[in-house]
Amino acid sequence: MKRALVMFVTSASCLLVGAQAASAVTITQSGGLHFVGTPTVTTTKDATSATLSAIGEVAGAGTTATATLTATAEVTTGCINRGSKDQQPSGLERTFTQVSDTDTFRTRSGRGTFSLSTTVGIDRTCPDQMVPVLVSVVFHDVTVTVTSQTGTTTAFFGDIDP
Repeated sequence: MKRALVMFVTSASCLLVGAQAASAVTITQSGGLHFVGTPTVTTTKDATSATLSAIGEVAGAGTTATATLTATAEVTTGCINRGSKDQQPSGLERTFTQVSDTDTFRTRSGRGTFSLSTTVGIDRTCPDQMVPVLVSVVFHDVTVTVTSQTGTTTAFFGDIDP
């Protein structure tokens, strides 16, 4: 019964932040380390960058724990003529980049919180003084893993499109 409740709350959380994500989060654990609730993953995107962030809390840890956020970012960029208004980008390019962030944090009585964030941006030049723009980003296989002396717990979020 408890696991079903966690899956429902996670799905609702993903929808509230406006991200298109997998319909359910899968959580695995070994040892006594476990998430308190479900980690929250959010995304933001503007014309030049996109950020993937995760926050959460664990219990059952030793004196320290290490949290890691990983994903593969599928980044599509284009070029826009600076003098054109509301023009669609041309010369679209798609790249795949591995992104991650790691945070080692102290715990108190086996309980601690983490905050992770990773950003992708435009890595290209455009011809004829055109301006590079970030057209879209999809974060694939988004995963939050926490390890400590007492075990490992992982939350799999699937794909998130900001």
